Amino acid sequence: MPSGPFAHVCLLVRDLDVAVDHWTKILKILDPKQVEKKIVRYEDFEGGEDKMRWATFVSDHGAEMQFIEPGEGTPLYKRLEKHGEHVHHICLTTDDVPGTLEKLRAEGIETVGTISQDPDMTWQEWGWVSPKSAHGVLIEVAKPYKSKNDGKWYPASEE
Repeated sequence: MPSGPFAHVCLLVRDLDVAVDHWTKILKILDPKQVEKKIVRYEDFEGGEDKMRWATFVSDHGAEMQFIEPGEGTPLYKRLEKHGEHVHHICLTTDDVPGTLEKLRAEGIETVGTISQDPDMTWQEWGWVSPKSAHGVLIEVAKPYKSKNDGKWYPASEE
């Protein structure tokens, strides 16, 4: 699990395998601990209208690096074609996603979409803070998670 509420930075990439290869080399030099654990990887993931492949380098000492390769014709694919590879979002975690998003809205912070849940990880939920309020960056607000070095995520509270 990331060591604090700043969980990960997610990049939108054209080729997941190439991105993982390049970032393995980068992290091997700059953050070797992040390549010691098995990468959490999903070859077939859906979120709303998007289908994608994604991978996350696991870290228990800082923020993680995550990558999304969108499926052809999806909204994320169209975004990638228009803007090229770039930071898609950063993720901050909280035990109370709905309550946190409500508190943010009460402070005048714009949120977008509804709270999502992965049918394979029913404990996980996430929502979004608009780039309009976050000065150009999309912020994912998610429940804390951890890896057991098996390529999957689990609730951070699970022993």
